[in-house]
Amino acid sequence: MTQKELGYVELEWTCPVCKTRNPGTQGTCSGCGAAQPEDAVFETPVQADLSEDKEKVARAKGGPDIHCAFCGARNSSTAEVCKQCGADLTQGKARASGGVVGAFTPNTGAKVRCASCGMENPAAAQQCVRCGAPLGKDVVAPSAAAPQPVPVSGGRMGMMLFAIVALLIVAGAIWFLTSLFRSSDTIASVVGARWERSIAIMGPVPVRANSWRDEAPAGAAQLSCRPEVRYTSDSPQPGAREVCGTPYTLDTGTGMGRVVQDCKYEVFDDYCSYMTTQWGVVDTVVSRGVGLTPQWPGATLASGQELGQRTERYVCVVEVDGKQYDFPLDTVDAYAQCEPGSQWSISINGLGSVVKARRVE
Repeated sequence: MTQKELGYVELEWTCPVCKTRNPGTQGTCSGCGAAQPEDAVFETPVQADLSEDKEKVARAKGGPDIHCAFCGARNSSTAEVCKQCGADLTQGKARASGGVVGAFTPNTGAKVRCASCGMENPAAAQQCVRCGAPLGKDVVAPSAAAPQPVPVSGGRMGMMLFAIVALLIVAGAIWFLTSLFRSSDTIASVVGARWERSIAIMGPVPVRANSWRDEAPAGAAQLSCRPEVRYTSDSPQPGAREVCGTPYTLDTGTGMGRVVQDCKYEVFDDYCSYMTTQWGVVDTVVSRGVGLTPQWPGATLASGQELGQRTERYVCVVEVDGKQYDFPLDTVDAYAQCEPGSQWSISINGLGSVVKARRVE
């Protein structure tokens, strides 16, 4: 990922004495005058625009502030002696920097409500414009419309009728399914047998394929291409599409935050469709008949062709009380038992299909 800089925003710190929110670059509290403590925690404003103050931005770019080792006063990174006590700052301690402070939220004109007087203030305000009380960060949300009651027609009688109808439907479904899967056993006589055998003919088959242009075969027919994302890069590439995440703020240790985005770059290439050949089924020869002597079909192969998969299907036809039923047999050996006049025990379901069959010796 590439970290893209969007600009700088002034952070905030909350006075531990009076709870007033103050600008990050301000060394004393606006509410009570207390000095910003060395361990003050910087936070992102509720909403803010990127700073246009060149002096503050330059200080943020210069490096984290330094706290004097003798009096604790906060000095810029370029200072050599403390502005408050004149001590040498080589023994001072630089503020921590580089940590993620929070998401960057541009100013959209939202409001915050004063907890003391109820006045709605701009989200960027740190003190109430009416009473001067410190403001929190709770953005005023639009009041939700009260849910409207849904009219119910029919009352209790309607509910009872609905329940009765539902029970009848469920009972009918249970009866239907029970009847459908209930089977009856009987003895049937074989009155016929039929078979089908087929052989696939294999050879080169024209097909439409897809690949990147540099992977397509030379001289591919009917070549048609369109740009698509081939890979993603962490660094900018010629012609790439920049895709960036949500902006967030990094602490510079100066009371200013550096607003950045993590970006990646989608690199495009030509993805093509074309005609080529691959090994597949070019034809199928089939032979069908009745009786117990199935035959494989003959096949004439062209140049470059060969025989492929063989399939076979066998069906035994029986009769019970003048009505005929049929059922498949898996192997030619089982099919050989389907002799005319032989007796079979079969199970017939509610749909009239044979679900089980066994020859009676």
